[in-house]
Amino acid sequence: MRGIGMLRQWTEAPSFPYREDDDKILRLAGSGVDIILHMRIGELAKRAGVSVQAIRFYERRRLMRTPRRTAAGYRIYSEAELEIVTVIKKMQYFGFKLAEIRRVLQLWILPSDTGAPSPYDQGSQECRREALKLGEKKLEAMNEQIRSSIQLRDELQQALSQIRAGLDVPLPQKIRSDRPKSSRSAATAAS
Repeated sequence: MRGIGMLRQWTEAPSFPYREDDDKILRLAGSGVDIILHMRIGELAKRAGVSVQAIRFYERRRLMRTPRRTAAGYRIYSEAELEIVTVIKKMQYFGFKLAEIRRVLQLWILPSDTGAPSPYDQGSQECRREALKLGEKKLEAMNEQIRSSIQLRDELQQALSQIRAGLDVPLPQKIRSDRPKSSRSAATAAS
């Protein structure tokens, strides 16, 4: 499967041997026999730390490929899908939206929305550059959100100080001791 190496850069998942069919291979020592291990949706969900409904949701949102099915119709998954779910969880933790997660996964694993294959080969410099751009864009958006939150907090603090002054109420001790300095008040204190 293309892209497993890139997925490992987004997670701290353990290393597994992979083949083009993207299944975990268990090599029996000295026997020359390979056993392909699959798991059903419940096991995948349990190992990934998500619900079965979350796996189905990821499939509906095209964050995962359509799973293979057994003759009885059960969905079957490989270790590669476990890594994909781990990446999805990690990226959600970082604040990525589902559309952004799909875009990152489309770089090397998922087909595009038009059905075209992934544009990059596993580990290629172009793929890494594109993933880096998307990550940096998200980081800048987070930094801007932090700046806005700090500004909003400072404005609220100033408004509350004016109200306290009008009521002749001192600043509570907890707020005085716990209050982190904003970038603006830190710059003022430094000068």
